Amino acid sequence: MEVILAIIALVALVTLYDYFSARTWQQVTSDTRNEMVFEGRNRAYGAYVLRTEYDKRLMLIIFSLLAVIGISYGAYIVIKNLPEEKLAPPPVDTSQFTVNAPPVEEDVPPPPPEEPPPPMEKTVAFTPPVVVDIPVEDQIPIQEDMDDAKADTKTNDTDNVSWEAPVSGPLETEEKEPEIYTYVDEDPEFPGGYAAMMAFIQKNFNYPQVAIENNIQGKCYIKFVVKGDGSVNSVQIERGIAGCPECDKEALRVVKMMPGWRAGKVNGKSVSTLYRLPINFALE
Repeated sequence: MEVILAIIALVALVTLYDYFSARTWQQVTSDTRNEMVFEGRNRAYGAYVLRTEYDKRLMLIIFSLLAVIGISYGAYIVIKNLPEEKLAPPPVDTSQFTVNAPPVEEDVPPPPPEEPPPPMEKTVAFTPPVVVDIPVEDQIPIQEDMDDAKADTKTNDTDNVSWEAPVSGPLETEEKEPEIYTYVDEDPEFPGGYAAMMAFIQKNFNYPQVAIENNIQGKCYIKFVVKGDGSVNSVQIERGIAGCPECDKEALRVVKMMPGWRAGKVNGKSVSTLYRLPINFALE
């Protein structure tokens, strides 16, 4: 709506500007021109009246148009800003919220008690015999030989057979080796900690002469088990130094000299733990 009104107003302004900016002599409604053209003629009617009143009529039309535009725009603004009537909401159908009471169950008589099953008769499963040809190696004793004999699992032909009763006592069972843990709640620890362990190794370590002469250096990885009582057992080379078995032997010797450790623990209980220790061979 605003765009249409703006276009109409612009056209009206351009028309007025074109009318008033033209030269007086070129305008058909010019008073000077009309006086010269209609001099000595009848001016009561006809073109003279139309030309002389043209300006008034044009201005009346333009201002009337502007007034209509203004009134229309004002009415549009007023109608647009009128408060909207709020329609009352339709009545709620309460039938859909009605809760129906459950149907009243009629008293149904209980079913008659079931008859107890008949008592079970004692039966013995019959296994059909299987006929197999088995060669008889033992001779069946006659009744006369069995009069003074007792039943046993073997036959004793003489009275000089020595028999010793089995000795009763507890059965010997093999002790189960304790489980060796790789991951524990508390790791095993050398007495005094890691620094004390390094000092112990440096104090008791003798660099092999062969390694010194051949400038052999590297790391030797040793694994061993710290048992639940703290003793060091099962010392082995996990990865030695290539070309220097003397270095591996020296590392084993030093680890086996270690005193008892503080054992690792799982759930507060001392357990056997697998421990890996690298020993560095380096020439200064």
